[in-house]
Amino acid sequence: MRSVVFVLGLMVLSTAGAHERPAPPWQVQAPTHNPLDCYCRAQGKMFAPGEKVCLKTADGPRLAQCRMEINVMSWSLSEAPCPES
Repeated sequence: MRSVVFVLGLMVLSTAGAHERPAPPWQVQAPTHNPLDCYCRAQGKMFAPGEKVCLKTADGPRLAQCRMEINVMSWSLSEAPCPES
């Protein structure tokens, strides 16, 4: 009888404090992500999809365009060298 009372007491205590505990990490809702808020980064700046920028490469400066490739924002390098300004 004592063990039954003890177990019931533990069950009541565990359910009484359940609302005070934070949710486990696997139950936390992730913030929603808008795919239109994706950008490429280069030279300490952010560039929207479609924007072009001159990037340094092993073959010298090349014109690159920001684009989405397989759900990842990426730079697409062209064979054209950067225009001189």
